[in-house]
Amino acid sequence: MRRRIEKRKSLITVIHNTGWLLGFQALKMVFGLLVGAWVARYLGPSQYGELSYVLAFVAFFQTISLLGLNAIAIRDMAKNREASHVILGTVFRLRLFAGLLCWLCAVGSMAIFRPGDTNTLVLTAIVAGTMIFQASETIDLWFQSQTQSKRTVLSKTLAYIIISLAKVVLILVKAQLIYFAVAGLLEFVLASIALSFSYRIFPAPLKWHWDIEIGIRLLKESWPYMFSSIAIIIYMRIDQIMLREMLGIHELGIFSAAMPLSTTWYFIPMMISQSVGPSIAIKKDSDPVRYDLYIDRLFSLIWWIMIPISVLIALFSHMIVRILYGETYLASATVLAIHIFANIPVGLGVMQSIWIVNEQKNTLSLAKTITGAVTNIGLNLYLIPKYGAIGAAVATVLSQMMSSVFSNIAFAPKIFKRQFTSLVAIRLIEK
Repeated sequence: MRRRIEKRKSLITVIHNTGWLLGFQALKMVFGLLVGAWVARYLGPSQYGELSYVLAFVAFFQTISLLGLNAIAIRDMAKNREASHVILGTVFRLRLFAGLLCWLCAVGSMAIFRPGDTNTLVLTAIVAGTMIFQASETIDLWFQSQTQSKRTVLSKTLAYIIISLAKVVLILVKAQLIYFAVAGLLEFVLASIALSFSYRIFPAPLKWHWDIEIGIRLLKESWPYMFSSIAIIIYMRIDQIMLREMLGIHELGIFSAAMPLSTTWYFIPMMISQSVGPSIAIKKDSDPVRYDLYIDRLFSLIWWIMIPISVLIALFSHMIVRILYGETYLASATVLAIHIFANIPVGLGVMQSIWIVNEQKNTLSLAKTITGAVTNIGLNLYLIPKYGAIGAAVATVLSQMMSSVFSNIAFAPKIFKRQFTSLVAIRLIEK
């Protein structure tokens, strides 16, 4: 096996890249769960719910500011390295402008949505500031396209550790809620600075250059992905907003405490996608047979990673919540035991997105996610008044299944069949 792997340089690169991503996410998981749980304990369900509400609200605008350009930019730079400087320069300017505009829209919308709520408005202004610095993550697209995520990992790890330690200090000095929001913003600032230094070591072939024609072309292709991402964030975050409006911030705090324990596993399909995406994009043109085999194996891989994780977390949910959050949050255990199963359809959806991008079926992505968003809103309207946070968790799992899997019955029946056959039949790639 070692000899066979050594002969395949692209596979070695993918494994190396995946290792760095896995290491970063493992570190982030440990710090995130321990420090995040400590922050939740310190703030209590009500204040933690207030912060979660603002984060959920800003997430809608954050998604818009990315413009749906990630996968397209990575694909184009992987195929044509010499054009990277134009793509990077164009994407950066588009995102910087979008970030500034979305910051204004987020603050203005909160002022209209919750008039007179000064504390929430200030929190929104601080948290939304991340969208401006988010433009610097354009550098990360370059590293991903060249399977060089190591450089992004080092930058983000430094920022993440510093801010995690800062949050511990804030807890020890009994700081107010607003300072935790500032800490979240500073993480993006530090990551931006670190990414800039990393880029100087491994830059694109030429200096970044803005091209309006490239920008128009990218936006014409990316707009369905942007609206698709908005639909995704709706059915991933709307439950938190609806919980706050229907039942109050305490119930939202109970629900939000379970989210890091459940959604932290989303990094697995995202990590796999980042590592294999560029090589699969190349295989699409050079070797169509292996391209299809790779897609099927990715579906199989997700099934057999996510099912065991979901079952184990569900079985030990009460023990996990009691250890990390204490008795105050014990109601979060049932929410976690249900919500964790959303990892399965999320993973399948991420793997299908690789296929969607390479097949340039961008409207399919939009149709699927709109279906999921509509399903989630409808289920939340029915389930939250009856079952509270538990109802919101059920709505999330069912809407994710609808978006990532069952909508394919109507929109992409061949992919639906491949998703389920991959559960029991793992197709091996010939050498």
